[in-house]
Amino acid sequence: MATILCVDNDPDILDLYGSLLKSKGYRFLSASDGPSGIALARTHELDAVVLDIKMPGMDGNQVAQILRTERPTLPIVIFTGSLDETPESLKWFANVLLHKGNGPLALLLTIEKLLKDFAVKKKPSRRADQNGIASSPGRAHGI
Repeated sequence: MATILCVDNDPDILDLYGSLLKSKGYRFLSASDGPSGIALARTHELDAVVLDIKMPGMDGNQVAQILRTERPTLPIVIFTGSLDETPESLKWFANVLLHKGNGPLALLLTIEKLLKDFAVKKKPSRRADQNGIASSPGRAHGI
């Protein structure tokens, strides 16, 4: 069961995320601000994070930068009501930018796709030698 952390200062949005994700079998963690979200990310195994951009104090951009530094392979989804105010730098830290106006189904489909994509990346190569070094078909080792 995948664990999804959602960070948003709107409790109604967190309730919606929680209901949606739990109904699909995900473990749901929530934080109402950036520092709390970072603390949860540091103490739990996560499969993805959903962040709002506009939060008081530490915004989603700052949270994404810290998470990307500390957990480089953790999928990050920005789900915001203000894509037009998205900092350019956030495009380097988020895997996906979504507008809240697209609805919760768009979020759910995005999370499912990210989890599948990252699961494929985590699988070891089928063609690994005894030292764990993958080789391409038709190529000799050490060339």
